[in-house]
Amino acid sequence: MHHHTTALPRHFLAAAPCLFFIAFSFALFFGTGRTLAQTAPKPGVVESAPLAPPTTTAPANPPGATTSPTPLPSVQPAPATPQAQSQPPAGSPSVSADASQATLGPPPSDPSTPDELNIAPKAEAFLVGEASWDDALTTIRDGQKKVKETLGKAGIKIIGRPLTRFVKTGDDKFSYEIGYPIEEPTGQPSLPPDIKLGTTPSGAAIRFVHHGSYDDIDGTYEAITVDLDAKGIEVNDAFLEEYVNDVSDPSDPDLEVYIYVFKK
Repeated sequence: MHHHTTALPRHFLAAAPCLFFIAFSFALFFGTGRTLAQTAPKPGVVESAPLAPPTTTAPANPPGATTSPTPLPSVQPAPATPQAQSQPPAGSPSVSADASQATLGPPPSDPSTPDELNIAPKAEAFLVGEASWDDALTTIRDGQKKVKETLGKAGIKIIGRPLTRFVKTGDDKFSYEIGYPIEEPTGQPSLPPDIKLGTTPSGAAIRFVHHGSYDDIDGTYEAITVDLDAKGIEVNDAFLEEYVNDVSDPSDPDLEVYIYVFKK
């Protein structure tokens, strides 16, 4: 049996220079790497602000979505400017801009029933005279015309319907004051001697309405006397007629007269 104990050392010694060279190379390589690792500068700490979170705004046109035009806002036409009414609406009471049409009191709610009211005094221009009952309406209309023309020339404004105050009455004749309510004149206007300035009758009064011809007005006065006697109301002797419309014919059935009697 052969033993190769002596041959192994011999090969080892023969190869020693090579092994030494290899070992030296490894030592040199690792030593150089360590030196480079120790001498190379370490990277510095980079400070950076945190990134902003991603926006959640939905994309303008998501994939697969159809694009439709944005509707424009509707423009409403401006409302038309209402036109001023030339006439009052139907059913509303008419309002006259002419002050000369005003009566001493508001129209009665029921012309068939006498109403009580308090009459305020107004400035008045009136004609004083005397006439017979046969020519009563003609005398009244002529007197109204004269007073109205005189006031127009003097520049005095009429502010109401014509009036006749029966100051004194008899079987055949009557004394009268025929005139118009007027605006209070400034100063002393120049008027004829038979036309006076004063105030309309005023105070607590009872108003009766006569609708019909002036020829038939006596029947209304008889009814007034009966009504006052039945109620025991005492009134002044003088009474006042206010002419709501203009009628010249004594037989015209469209005449309307307010008759005022004043309580004592």
